[in-house]
Amino acid sequence: MLIFSVLAASLNLLMGFSGLVSIAHAAFFGIGGYASAILTVRHGVSFWLALPLAMLVTAVVALVVGLPSFRTRGIYYIIVTIAFQLIASEVFDNWSSMTGGGLGMKGIPRPGGALLQTRVGYYYLTLVIVVAAHLMIVRTLRSPLGRALTAIRDNETKALMMGVRPLRYKLFAFVFASALAGVAGSLYVHYLEFAHPDFFNFAVSVDLFLTVMLGGAGTIYGPLFGVLVLEVIREVLHEFVALRLLLFGLLLIVLILFLPEGVLMPLVRQLRRLRARPSPAPAP
Repeated sequence: MLIFSVLAASLNLLMGFSGLVSIAHAAFFGIGGYASAILTVRHGVSFWLALPLAMLVTAVVALVVGLPSFRTRGIYYIIVTIAFQLIASEVFDNWSSMTGGGLGMKGIPRPGGALLQTRVGYYYLTLVIVVAAHLMIVRTLRSPLGRALTAIRDNETKALMMGVRPLRYKLFAFVFASALAGVAGSLYVHYLEFAHPDFFNFAVSVDLFLTVMLGGAGTIYGPLFGVLVLEVIREVLHEFVALRLLLFGLLLIVLILFLPEGVLMPLVRQLRRLRARPSPAPAP
């Protein structure tokens, strides 16, 4: 849940605050994971160096992908992200000499030290990194940079007239969000001590999109709510894959058609109305 909360919050930075729908977030999740795994397993690099390097590699790839992608608009941009996700999945699955292909990559080490080798120790390490990532996102959104992204989301033409350069800010948001996805990928493969293409495929990108939609894009706490709900459903129905996929598909359709703001924000507004409603006068 902690690791996927970073993924959802970083995708929300794109979808909710920058107006950029990306169906390639799992690809950057995988790039960070495989970069960290390859560095530690094949080159003997320590976890503490592999984590920032995985973030850097993911950011560079996002920059290369983002530069041509933002020359397109609307549905064409979304198609570009889908294409990149499919290409990345093929690379993860077929570059056997580097990624292990369909057999996956085993023996990914956890950080050194007896405490961090345990699940409890790794949990607290993940907690610290995840909290730091969320604080970075919140501070970014509340800064002039975040206000510029929101202005571009609301009206790109008006933002351009005010001196904001949309391409520069969109590219920053895309690279920043992708780099955080790379951090999540690194934490994920070292937690599982295993990497496999199925962890980073197209279905995972759709799940992340659903997570953000469920909580409410453009809200701070919405993605956290979405992660909590979907991970509970995934754990409860982990033996019923077909039923879980059907439920997720129906949930996505309902959200798009009837609850575009998600579940959390309408619920919060309703509770505020109930609290603000004056209490009835006492009977004489």
